[in-house]
Amino acid sequence: MTARATLEAHVDRDLPTTLEDLRRLVAIPSVAAQRRGIREAAEAVAALLRAAGGAVTVLEHGGANPVVAAEFAGRSAKTLLFYDHYDVQPADPVDEWTVPPFDLTQRDGLLLGRGVADNKGDLLTRIAAIRAITAVDGGLPCRIKFVIEGEEEIGSVNFGAVVRAHAKLLAADACVWEYAERDSTERLHMVCGCKGICYLELEACVGHVDLHSMFGALVEGAPFRLVHALHTFKDERGTVLIPGHYDRVRRPTAEETEAVQRIPLDVVEDVRRQFEPARLLGEVDGPNAVRQLFFAPTCTICGIWGGYTQEGQKTVLPRAAHAKVDFRLVPDQDPHEVARSVRKHLDVLGYTDISLTVLAAEFPWRTDLSDPFVRLSQEVVEESTGRTVIVSPTSAGTGPRHDLAPLLKVPVVSIGAGYWKSRSHAPDESLRLSDFRETVLMLAHLMYRFGAQ
Repeated sequence: MTARATLEAHVDRDLPTTLEDLRRLVAIPSVAAQRRGIREAAEAVAALLRAAGGAVTVLEHGGANPVVAAEFAGRSAKTLLFYDHYDVQPADPVDEWTVPPFDLTQRDGLLLGRGVADNKGDLLTRIAAIRAITAVDGGLPCRIKFVIEGEEEIGSVNFGAVVRAHAKLLAADACVWEYAERDSTERLHMVCGCKGICYLELEACVGHVDLHSMFGALVEGAPFRLVHALHTFKDERGTVLIPGHYDRVRRPTAEETEAVQRIPLDVVEDVRRQFEPARLLGEVDGPNAVRQLFFAPTCTICGIWGGYTQEGQKTVLPRAAHAKVDFRLVPDQDPHEVARSVRKHLDVLGYTDISLTVLAAEFPWRTDLSDPFVRLSQEVVEESTGRTVIVSPTSAGTGPRHDLAPLLKVPVVSIGAGYWKSRSHAPDESLRLSDFRETVLMLAHLMYRFGAQ
């Protein structure tokens, strides 16, 4: 039996144990936004890493959710760092799930449950790869480290401070980020960056008490006040109207532009198939839509509420209304500067009465596409899976790469088990079991190649 076949056989024998580990982890509702299950999830992750042979340190930093760090010895001095998170999104809307959200379910080749794709499933693929190599070879080909936080889904508010305080503990030569996905034609997308985010909560308050709506002839209710203000943030083509918002936007490099040009149009069609929008912002299409997805800053109303929203009618003029708004940012935009610009914009337009609170602020980051680790990772994925690999300079989403990559001076590449219909953050979040297994082997292959350098 070849070395690869021996490794695959062990992965297959260990798969039921790995899935049971995943089931126990998914069963912990570690929803950071609701402060649920955080301590329990951190302890469960620490226990899994210790059982796999890692030296584990649970980092407590001020009021931050615990960060689990671990180190595994290897034959090479080269060190590969895995970044993951154990917190998950709320399960809402619960009534749209077809399975219990915190009970891992296998159905039609899928693994379903909250956090399966984002990010507990990927975390288990890394641990499973370590267990398989250790069982087959008696040790690892390189030193492996983990840093696993519990605030990613709420903007990694404290992660940067933790990394700065423990930079020596986390020092590495390269980093594998939490996720990746296979698209609708089975190509695997390898992601080398993230957008940043400025996440705000706004409140309009126009009086001391709600009024009967008959007074709408004299008084504007808070929801309309807030809607009028929000309407000044973005035009119908998607252009952000906050003065100075684009001043810091860095032009993509020639290499980044070329990489995005190679991304298939399917990424846009996948959005159409899942969401079925009437149109795309700015009526953009084709290559311009792909470029807009990855390189354009955004502004999104994530939620808006106020007044009576229950069954039936209540004629009321609400005193207060609220909205949550996120701005996705690209290099070199500064989330704190964006928040200040929004405040100034509201004040200049006369909305001084609308309060603003910053809930999350993360800087954008992109790894240099010419870094040797990017090429090595691409080669490993192609060799171990036989898939076509699409290298993207950035995700359209956000993660705290800026809190880690510049400080540790490491290239960061996303490799993972997701697929285009994983429904992260949505009901019936899932991974395909075949992709889960494939990713375990893919990561094992990466460890071998990285240690042999």
